[in-house]
Amino acid sequence: MSAKHIAAVKDAEKKNKSSGGGGGAKGQGGGQKGGNNNNARGRQQKSQDAAVEDQDTPEVTEALMSFRKVEKIVKENPSMAATVLWKIAKALWSYRQSQETAKVLVLLISILMELQADPPSAPGSLSPTQIGMTLYLSRLSMARLIVYHSQSLAFQYYLDAIQGRWQIDPSDFQGLCEMVHTASAAQHLYRCKEYLSTHSKTEKLMSPPPPPPAQINANEAPAKKPADPNLKLLTVLKESASMLSQTFSGVISSASKDSTIDDRVIGETTLTLFAMVAALSEASEDSTGTIDALRSMAVIYNKGLRLSYSAAACLIRSAEIVFSTSSSGGQDKEQQWEEGTWDLFQALLLAMETADFVRMQKVIVMLESRDILTFQDTVVEVAQAVMSQDNDFLRNTAPNSLEYLLLLLQEQKEAAQSELLVYRRTGLHASMVALERVQRLVS
Repeated sequence: MSAKHIAAVKDAEKKNKSSGGGGGAKGQGGGQKGGNNNNARGRQQKSQDAAVEDQDTPEVTEALMSFRKVEKIVKENPSMAATVLWKIAKALWSYRQSQETAKVLVLLISILMELQADPPSAPGSLSPTQIGMTLYLSRLSMARLIVYHSQSLAFQYYLDAIQGRWQIDPSDFQGLCEMVHTASAAQHLYRCKEYLSTHSKTEKLMSPPPPPPAQINANEAPAKKPADPNLKLLTVLKESASMLSQTFSGVISSASKDSTIDDRVIGETTLTLFAMVAALSEASEDSTGTIDALRSMAVIYNKGLRLSYSAAACLIRSAEIVFSTSSSGGQDKEQQWEEGTWDLFQALLLAMETADFVRMQKVIVMLESRDILTFQDTVVEVAQAVMSQDNDFLRNTAPNSLEYLLLLLQEQKEAAQSELLVYRRTGLHASMVALERVQRLVS
């Protein structure tokens, strides 16, 4: 309803009418079929643009008109164009114009990359710092915008944003990713921690957190402004790793996956990002963040890359942290111990399936030192029989014990089901799948 919008609509209608009449006459006089087709397509495109503008809000229409104007001055004044394009992208996204926002960001990123390669020296131009920061935020925005539409592009935008902002050399990052298949999970975690501790842009983040400041009078100093989460490496690493890990967890459907990128590359990259998250969380004494990162790594190792022994190692380490940092008592401690025990149970299953006797023994020792519920008692007995090659137990006793547990799960009595930790943690279907895995091992 604004005067600017009404004037824009009238102007578009006049141009459409004039181009329609003039284009036809020129086409007839020229006598060229190609000219007629081009004019017809031009009139059709302008009609579509006018129709879209009529349907959009005045703010969206104004932003789109500004975008078309900026496209004309990109070569003459790229710094000004970049500044305006960033504002246009934010305006379009605020009105949920995702496709138009993506078009603006693509052009903006292209301009900023050229400016970064050849910094402008003219007065009033963007400084290298401004160019680098805007390029980082633009790449991050683009990755978030297209992550569910093009996994491969989002993957690259996230990496470009992280590497550009914190000056991580792509070859160094590639070297960390290649360690996934040649080193153990513990070695990979240590190498990522060592890299972050020695890198000039991240070494401060790996220092122990300072002690909390003493309480002061509110009148003595203003409240500190909270830091922008987009500028925190830990936050961006968590986000990018979580987004990429959805490739393996099934959140992104197979129909929307991009088949041009190797899943193995995404898996290696995601593991490295999560390993960095674990290292940074440990440095900041955030045990919850470390545990979550280790559990995510276990999923990628197992389901994404079929490295079950490394998945088991991550779950064992997660349980160790849970038991060492759990609260002194109460319901929270019980829940944390249940989660740690569940991690150990999953690690034991993985170790049994891969005949990893070293980790089987370690898990059994950790489980036996705690108050283990019925389900774990039976599985521990099966694991011990596998290690000692007690064939009599595996053939006669173990099948009956496992069948009994399956009957308990299928009963509708809560009293019977509540005895089983596996039921409380995962539900009926997943519990039965876990038991069937043990049955297959016994058979």
